[in-house]
Amino acid sequence: MKRMDEGVVHFDLTTGRPADVASMLRRRVSAYTREDRVGRFKIGITNNPHGRFSNGYARDYDQMIVLYRSSSLDSVSRVECDLIEHNGEITRNRIAGGGGDYGEPPYYLYLVVRYR
Repeated sequence: MKRMDEGVVHFDLTTGRPADVASMLRRRVSAYTREDRVGRFKIGITNNPHGRFSNGYARDYDQMIVLYRSSSLDSVSRVECDLIEHNGEITRNRIAGGGGDYGEPPYYLYLVVRYR
């Protein structure tokens, strides 16, 4: 099966207040992580998507999809917690977000996927 830009960072960005984008982002995560296509996935935050994928995920995951951008770490963190909670039984996240020093804005919420 041909996969979209496999092995790279793909930007499918939205912006907005967490309450306004939560439902749409849940649907997008579901679409990107369909059980018949994806073996595992993880949700996270970074201020450098290309660097994060190259230095943290390239060996174990096929692709990073960047879904949300904000200058507010609080907003990105709220979206991350919501998506991890919503997908808690199937995501590879061990905690509900908040695991690192993210540097300066803008901040990005991403999804890394490993295809079947």
